[in-house]
Amino acid sequence: MAYIEFKNVKKIYKMGDVKIRALNGVDFKIDKGEFAVVLGPSGAGKSTILNILGGMDTCTTGEITV
Repeated sequence: MAYIEFKNVKKIYKMGDVKIRALNGVDFKIDKGEFAVVLGPSGAGKSTILNILGGMDTCTTGEITV
């Protein structure tokens, strides 16, 4: 069983009629004792993933297990 798991996680921010897809179907798992690094270019959704994991934000759809 994964210690942390994202299954088809999506996050959409709505600004009026405009929708910003911060995460679009993210899948990953981290097993107990593993180390993980979140990296990517600006705007890839790194902060969004960490904010969701930290409980500061919620996903629009998908399943998260911590």
